Amino acid sequence: MKTYFIFTRKQRASARLLVINAGVVFLLYVAAHHYLPPLTSDKDALTQLLNVLDIAIWVIEAVLLGLALWFWLENKQIRGCVTPDTLSYSDPTFSDVGWQVKMADIAQLKQVTDAQQNFLSNVLVLKNGEQKQLMYGNYRGFDRRAFFKALVLANPNIMVPDNIYSYKMQSSAWAKRI
Repeated sequence: MKTYFIFTRKQRASARLLVINAGVVFLLYVAAHHYLPPLTSDKDALTQLLNVLDIAIWVIEAVLLGLALWFWLENKQIRGCVTPDTLSYSDPTFSDVGWQVKMADIAQLKQVTDAQQNFLSNVLVLKNGEQKQLMYGNYRGFDRRAFFKALVLANPNIMVPDNIYSYKMQSSAWAKRI
């Protein structure tokens, strides 16, 4: 079957990124111990701050490296695919999300941000009102332009955002009632 768009990524790419983040956090910890003492005259406050950092660094490092190890060993595949008939999406990183919909059932692709929390969401809205979450904003190398073009090529009636990086502000349901 013809494929208009495909994106795949293994979780080991995320594991490598987590290891790099763990390294950067450790370098910031070392830099704090080296560069902060000459910058302050309040040695008591500095001692308290560094004592907190001495504990927090190991918790942060354990979480980052633990997640990296889990992703490395699990190494499941994130996949998005647009064909003339279907859009399929699977993302094991976020609770093993996986679904497939017919292109004819898709009404629009919305990119919205929550008015209160400034949280970005990419939502596929089906004609029956059902919504499917897409997490493509989390992955480097995901070609939004090609994805949008593939959706429109497969079904010209799908509404996609005018700009690939524009997000519309969305108020919470309770705020709309007020």
